Amino acid sequence: MSLSRRRFAGILLGSGAALAAAGLPRGSAGGEGEASLVVQAVSPLLRRAGDDIPATAAREFLDRAMLALTGKGGRGQAWGSLFSPSETVGVKLSCLPGPRLSSSRALTAAIVEGLLAAGLPRRNIIVWERSSRELENAGYRISRSGLRTMGTDELPGGGYDGPVTESGSVGTIFSRIMDEVDALVSVPVLKDHDLAGVSISLKNMYGAIFNPNKFHANRCDPFVADLCRHPQVRGKLRLSVCDASRVQAHNGPAYFPRYAAEYGGLLVSRDPVALDFCGWAIVDGLRRGMGLPSLAASGREPSYIRTAGGMGLGQADGRRIRRLEL
Repeated sequence: MSLSRRRFAGILLGSGAALAAAGLPRGSAGGEGEASLVVQAVSPLLRRAGDDIPATAAREFLDRAMLALTGKGGRGQAWGSLFSPSETVGVKLSCLPGPRLSSSRALTAAIVEGLLAAGLPRRNIIVWERSSRELENAGYRISRSGLRTMGTDELPGGGYDGPVTESGSVGTIFSRIMDEVDALVSVPVLKDHDLAGVSISLKNMYGAIFNPNKFHANRCDPFVADLCRHPQVRGKLRLSVCDASRVQAHNGPAYFPRYAAEYGGLLVSRDPVALDFCGWAIVDGLRRGMGLPSLAASGREPSYIRTAGGMGLGQADGRRIRRLEL
């Protein structure tokens, strides 16, 4: 679904209206020292050319977002304020839907450039997913040395640790990559999910465990939140960079062209709950523009986002989220 300039403006206004209806101020803080910042860019330059964002646009808008998020004056300073050269950082992608709806390769490259600018050695960066097959299908080239790009299944024994660890309603085994990394960057694609409502930064962590299929009842509530409060996630998920260049507004999480909008967006935040809250509003705005009911009216409200907020994992109260538009 390509958007004309007039249609593009209407969708952007629609998403802003949805945020306002949810109580989310446009660019204002909800409370002194308490608001979570979500930086959002929406531009025709960020629309996909084929199946990827143009590299220059991905780099430019991510740089601008990181400077706005951190208040720093340059790329190296911005990334260096969040990640140390002595750390190993995992860049967790979302590639299950295939090349038309996977984390942008150009955006991923821009994230890696930021980490390198912060002084991280290439060997301290792991770009990863559940399987190398998913990465290759999305157009990534597997690399097992230096700057690694690989699936959990590349590791010995299938790549998962034991014994089973528990967090609330979730009992699981984590990818061994989670043991290796000190920090995580979650790089989801903004999309509808037929069971969860939406799949964004929080649910992207399902790709870090052995048995995500066990945790989809009741719209994934409280399972997503319980997983993300586990120390392996809560203590490491430091930045979320959401690819909203092409948004699946209905019939997700697989790519379904009739309901895929060329939105040209990017969301960046240190708070994955606040980012997901804003992403949910964008999906509902796009659905409204397509003549579809809201996720709540469809019986698929992503209530796990509010549950995560209630657990203290981030802000799911619109009055405590500050949205900054580039």
